[in-house]
Amino acid sequence: MHSQNRDYLRRLLDWNRLHLTSTSPLSDSDIAEVFAPQFVVKANGRTHPANHQNYLEFLNGFRRNVHAIDYDLHEEVAEGSSIVVAMTARVTRIGGAVDRFEAMLLLTFDQQGLVELWQEVYIQS
Repeated sequence: MHSQNRDYLRRLLDWNRLHLTSTSPLSDSDIAEVFAPQFVVKANGRTHPANHQNYLEFLNGFRRNVHAIDYDLHEEVAEGSSIVVAMTARVTRIGGAVDRFEAMLLLTFDQQGLVELWQEVYIQS
């Protein structure tokens, strides 16, 4: 399962690179490719129960001025149905500004490899 979790992580990050820009198409069915029907997002201590529809609304707001998003993965630890990754995320805005975030991300996947938990602690660097 551990190498499978690494595959799920890479699939999710590739999905983010493809769909989380202002010019990319994004629908409920796109979200269903990588997220379970019901999942939880925890970011810097805030908890958000999510489904495909309300996550689509959130992502549409997030990506409205995103030109590109990319990740540098530093360390990964996989156990059971979860993986933890230390990473740097770079969000390039339409105007050219680049936001960098140092993040620790915990993902938990269901048996189909869909995200059930996205728990992240990050700081802008």
